[in-house]
Amino acid sequence: MTEQIIYPTINLFLYDLKDGLGEDETKVNKNCENFCRKIYNDLGKKEFLQKVAQFEKYKNFDAEDIELLESRTREFPSPLDGYYYPLQVNDTYSLLVDYSGKLDANGQPNDDVQNIDDKPFLNLKQKINNLIGEQTGTIGQTLLLWGKLTSPKTDLEIEEIAQKCYTQVVNDYNWQRDLIGKGDLGEGKIFEIWYHPQNLEVEGKEFWNKFRQLNQHILIWLFPEHISPDEMRKQVKKLYQDFLKLWQYRHKIVWAYYQSRYQKRILKQEYVDVQPSIQQAGQLTRLLQTNNLKLSDLQTTLTNNLINLSDYTIALNFLENHSRTIKLNLYNYKLRLVEIEKKYPGSDLEVLKRFSESEIYAQKYQLQVDADYENLSPGLILLQNLNSTIQGIIDLEQTKSDRTLNTTIAIAGVGLATSQIASAVILASPNDYKNTENLPFRVEVFGWSVSIGIVSAIVMFFIFRLIRRF
Repeated sequence: MTEQIIYPTINLFLYDLKDGLGEDETKVNKNCENFCRKIYNDLGKKEFLQKVAQFEKYKNFDAEDIELLESRTREFPSPLDGYYYPLQVNDTYSLLVDYSGKLDANGQPNDDVQNIDDKPFLNLKQKINNLIGEQTGTIGQTLLLWGKLTSPKTDLEIEEIAQKCYTQVVNDYNWQRDLIGKGDLGEGKIFEIWYHPQNLEVEGKEFWNKFRQLNQHILIWLFPEHISPDEMRKQVKKLYQDFLKLWQYRHKIVWAYYQSRYQKRILKQEYVDVQPSIQQAGQLTRLLQTNNLKLSDLQTTLTNNLINLSDYTIALNFLENHSRTIKLNLYNYKLRLVEIEKKYPGSDLEVLKRFSESEIYAQKYQLQVDADYENLSPGLILLQNLNSTIQGIIDLEQTKSDRTLNTTIAIAGVGLATSQIASAVILASPNDYKNTENLPFRVEVFGWSVSIGIVSAIVMFFIFRLIRRF
């Protein structure tokens, strides 16, 4: 017998980064435009830019829950039963898309029974994707699939129905692999499923784009046959705000962790790039002793190392920032679950707690990023010390060079002055020549002055060496 479901509905919880660390105004404006396009993908250019300007009014606001639409929601075009609800939450854009299919002839929600084998959730998802322009959240997104069963079911039968629902919205599905767990929420059964690629290489920033497009986080909420459709809708809508926050915290944690993998790769590569300089530093003593040290080579090495130091510092700061992001959102995730439990006492939310409390999800992410930061931080000290050492040697060699030049100038000056004095003395002394203007005499004076100047310079050279010894 084909299983049936009443009032199948999909909620999309989508999250975009409003202004990331280090992003300039041009990038921030582009983020706003991309988010706005998910809500107004059907508008012409002029009307669309007007909507973007409306969103941009709030881009410098840093507050909780700024509703970006004056009407709060934007309804889907008739006869579609759905709406958009966009929010700005601190540095994040959040979007709730609610869609249940088509309204009936009286404009009311269609509660017709639908066969599971007709893939109602696939049809709903495809329509949502078309409406938002096939765009995924830059931070992440969650799909909530919910509906009402038509007859009493065992827990095993309910899980089988949930599995059929899951296969309709994910291509690479594997229930046993992706199922995190199941529990109770309100009067319904919930199933949390997460498919995320495991073998993507962290090569560059484009890695995250590939990851988020393949990443699928699904929550399925199935209600028993005895509950009315209105009561079911009431229970789901009661948690819309909580779900908006809860999934934002979750996706922020996952996003920060995988961003940290990219920063770790940068840091490791920077450490590899500086290895030749470290090896060269180990040879400085020998080069100094053999006078084979070239000042120009040291200056080139220092310039390259300063660039590496700057890149390393930036990447390490980003890594530390991702660690703080994980800690803060993990804390908020746990608090939000407490609020949900207060609204529905008696619910079994252990399945949702696994992300925050088990050793294979958020806690592992936090420990891994913290460990990476601790392991890679000494590299910054090494680079700083290496550059300080090279700069010190450059200063020392520059001082020695300047001192040698000054000594040479001083010795030359003494020799020249002595030569001039000797020449003047010789010319002023009595001599046997009748005519002191003749050429032989002048040559003799020149020779004597040069000789005396050279001797004086040599004497000064040894005097300077003697002084340096003391």
